[in-house]
Amino acid sequence: MSKSSKSQTPITIVKSKRVSCDGTGGALGHPRIYIDMGQNNTAKCKYCDQSFKLQIA
Repeated sequence: MSKSSKSQTPITIVKSKRVSCDGTGGALGHPRIYIDMGQNNTAKCKYCDQSFKLQIA
């Protein structure tokens, strides 16, 4: 029986609904993208699945 070893990316707490992500891997990362949370208080990068959560008060 094998277990799935899917690593979870930690949630980054942010103060703005617009965030950027570049994979934080330097040359091994991905192109920098800007993510707008819109009506939500959370967002996820489409390249590396990094999660962002808006800090409320």
